[in-house]
Amino acid sequence: MFESSTDKFDFSDIEGRKKMGRNDGDGGCRMSSASGFLMVLLAIGIAVGVGLIVHFAGNQKELNCNCSCGPVEGAVTMAPGFLTETCKASAVLGNQELCGLCPAATTAQPQQSMTTTMRMETTSSTTNTTTPPTPPPGPVRDVRLPTSVKPLHYVLQLRPEMYNNRPETFTFNGTVAITVECNSATNNITLHIAQQNLTATPTVEAVTVGEISPVVLNATKDTSRQFLILALDKPLVVGSQYIIRLAFEDKLSNKVLLGLHVSTYKDEAANMTKYIAVTQFAPTFARHAFPCFDEPTMKATFDITLERQPHIISLSNMPLTNSVNLGDGYIADHFDVSVIMPTYLVAFILGELESFGVYTTPANINQTGFALQMGSSLLDSFEEYFNISFALPKLDNVGVPDFIYGAMENWGIMAYQERYLLYTEGVSTTRSMEITAEALSHEIVHSWFGNLVSPAWWDDIWLNEGFAVFLSYFGVDLVDPEWDMMDLINLNVIQPVMDVDSVESVSPLYREAYAPEEILALFDMITYFKGCAVIRMMWFFLGPETFRKGLQGYLREKAYGNVAHDDLWRALQTQAIEDGKTDFNIKTVMDSWILQTNYPVVTVRRANGGLYLNQRRFLLQSDNTTDFAWYSWNIPFTYTTDQELHFNKTANDVVWMAPNTQVYATDASISKTGGWVIGNIQHYGYFRVNYEPENWNALITQLKTDFTKIHVVNRGTLITDVWALFKAGQADLVTAWDMLTYLRHETEYIPWAYAANELEYPTNMLVSRPAYGNFERFMLNLLEGRSLNVSLYDNRPTQERSLSGLMFQLSCKFGVKECTNRAIQLFNDWKNSGTLIPPDIKEEVFCKAIQEGGEEEWDYMFNVYVSGPGSEQAAALQSLACTNRLWIISRYLEYTLDPSKIRQQDAPRAFNTLLGNTIAFYPTFDYLLKKWEFLVVDYGVDVILLNGIIAASAKGMYTEYDMNRIKSWRDAIHPADAPDLAGFSTAINRISVNMEWHNKYYEKVANWLEDFIGQPPK
Repeated sequence: MFESSTDKFDFSDIEGRKKMGRNDGDGGCRMSSASGFLMVLLAIGIAVGVGLIVHFAGNQKELNCNCSCGPVEGAVTMAPGFLTETCKASAVLGNQELCGLCPAATTAQPQQSMTTTMRMETTSSTTNTTTPPTPPPGPVRDVRLPTSVKPLHYVLQLRPEMYNNRPETFTFNGTVAITVECNSATNNITLHIAQQNLTATPTVEAVTVGEISPVVLNATKDTSRQFLILALDKPLVVGSQYIIRLAFEDKLSNKVLLGLHVSTYKDEAANMTKYIAVTQFAPTFARHAFPCFDEPTMKATFDITLERQPHIISLSNMPLTNSVNLGDGYIADHFDVSVIMPTYLVAFILGELESFGVYTTPANINQTGFALQMGSSLLDSFEEYFNISFALPKLDNVGVPDFIYGAMENWGIMAYQERYLLYTEGVSTTRSMEITAEALSHEIVHSWFGNLVSPAWWDDIWLNEGFAVFLSYFGVDLVDPEWDMMDLINLNVIQPVMDVDSVESVSPLYREAYAPEEILALFDMITYFKGCAVIRMMWFFLGPETFRKGLQGYLREKAYGNVAHDDLWRALQTQAIEDGKTDFNIKTVMDSWILQTNYPVVTVRRANGGLYLNQRRFLLQSDNTTDFAWYSWNIPFTYTTDQELHFNKTANDVVWMAPNTQVYATDASISKTGGWVIGNIQHYGYFRVNYEPENWNALITQLKTDFTKIHVVNRGTLITDVWALFKAGQADLVTAWDMLTYLRHETEYIPWAYAANELEYPTNMLVSRPAYGNFERFMLNLLEGRSLNVSLYDNRPTQERSLSGLMFQLSCKFGVKECTNRAIQLFNDWKNSGTLIPPDIKEEVFCKAIQEGGEEEWDYMFNVYVSGPGSEQAAALQSLACTNRLWIISRYLEYTLDPSKIRQQDAPRAFNTLLGNTIAFYPTFDYLLKKWEFLVVDYGVDVILLNGIIAASAKGMYTEYDMNRIKSWRDAIHPADAPDLAGFSTAINRISVNMEWHNKYYEKVANWLEDFIGQPPK
């Protein structure tokens, strides 16, 4: 058990006290930390799975791609259609047309059947050029490794060469010895490899004394499957063990932040650019660093040695055991042997890092105290909750300047975007503090969900990520209940995914994936947030203690193994039966939520003495071809009434709704004509609720007269439900807008935050139409009398602080003159004399100052982003998109794809914020069309981020012209990549919904606003 005090973070050995941190020479160990997620939060960790058919040398394709848009040279290997790699990497697979992303004059010409053959001690290349084949219709999907051998142990030695300050020339080399056991007789061994060149003839040695070792006849790369196939002169013996020895080398990428790559930062004190070698192996990128069995079920132990120069340090999953001076200017750091784990959790980091319990670049080390304390408390809380100790002797949390995902749960060495680890009171926002805690919690809980127990294949990755999101909020709530994180989970997680999950084109939670690009596409909002939502619903209807005991049994039974979702259902069902809960079958219930797209809306109809409950698939848009009949769920429904006012419902209060069945809930207190009923208490269920007009009106009246009678979460979900129903044509426009009018008296953050989220849609729809003036006046009425005084050091509860920040933001956004003046004054005082700005309004102050200012203000904020305090850089980046000057917008767009100006990892966020600026929207959209090829091919933006940019582009579009431009953009992309770019379907759906909204509702909304302004309520 870890000590809760941060000054006692030492441990003696694994049997003694475990602590978070690096194993220092004196036996001390400190924790380091960083963050992961969010959508976007987002944090990712994975690999690829088990066994199909082996394809030999005759099917291989390679070529020398001459695309000038690609940064790499010579032949490389990569899965086809994978947009996060270079144009060349796609062409390697014979997918010639993907080089259409490059300028036409430099399109690559593929060559067929170029294989590298190594016979005994010689290496030769043979190339047979033929007519280019027809490009395949899509990615190769039979990519599972054979199961004839399984890995047991890796001995990995690796040396990055990254010391000449020319990152384009950086390389790495190494050796790996893999002990395998033969499961079935075979005369070949197949494992994964990406671009690496083999620098010596592979060998296979028999471990059993007296057994003659097989001879490797040749080594063949199947580039389309990323296979390395070793053909042997005789079959392996079932049950025998063998050691595969390979030597390799490759470029150390400074472009694509996957595999083993370089992260860059500017050391301001030394006025030098510094480099860190860091890994991102999830989901299928361990094979880019060393040949391996890169699938989640092929777990093994790892013995790692990293060679470095003396001025840097190295970190890996396990504690450092010894360091040896090699005599050639390098030191070899040898780490303890790991526990059994999949390749995607292996990690190493080499660079100039410092630790005060959390590893960061030296300049930021003093901002890590909060992460250290919170991480220590979270680890203690999860150990107690699961009643299972953390499995490793140390846990490093490491902040990395350039890191493609928010964070990664590498076992024992969790990596984060550095800014997510940094918190300074009086500088960092309340939300930044929450995100740091969420990120730490998310990654730490992966130590049980994902690391200790891993998915059998990527189609169940939602088990990893859904649990990590849910338990990240749950864990922070265990540490500090005053934050009310279990209320915020509705706002930050559940409602955003319900918006995404309300169109026909969305994918179900459980879905198949084979090729690497299909696997990567699984890491979306559905996997993370819908996974969280259905797990939270299950937590409620099982009851918290049954859920906890069921998870404890599941983790103990499956420790160090692999699982599918049915394993979880069985464990929880067993516990439910033990606890006397027999009125549901968990598999039946949960399969209805993970195997279908979308979710239901439950319609509640009052009768004298009860409720009629009906369900129907909820979609924002549908037509006469939409299937509703075959979509139905097992729903745990709860409710309360104006007479009962009971909002702390438990599993005992659930009314079960079976699929395709109307349910009548008997309740003598319910009247058909009087009072009100409210369903889905605290929104524990993943569904919306609709009512008869009389019930909606009664709820609105209650909110206007005494909103405190209704739970704060349900006040928020009443707003979001009625607005979603209104957008779908299932609720009256007047009801939706009337629901908002009570907000002028609302005193809690959550309902206001729900409303602010919903108001983004009419803002986008109205901002360029005449009715926007009255909409602005409507908002000023709701905001009238709000205090704009926000304290620098605010010790109030977090949600009170968040409300003050939100009121300031909305007041400035909708033109409250007092807010504009205060923002400009705060900015000038900060800029000219260093007076601190209250952190919860800093982003809005920065934005307003740039919006009202010119080049001087913009350049100042750009310098803050480049070289200011780490805790201010995110707000500075956000504010750069606020300018109304077209020439500055144009210059900023050029900066976004210049990594010397805007960090490569920040480019997608820069585009998304610019797309949110009405004046910058069309210049940004035009620039994206112009630079799309560069963004994909040279800049290595991955498919998840690309889909986000595409979807964001459509947010404010509502004309046929807009629709045609999005479709033209889609059609210009090679069809082999279409399955990966689901963002186009989302965008087209969104524009279609927007067009329908304008046609159906614009005039009605304009009339309602005009009536409201004529007679505003008091």
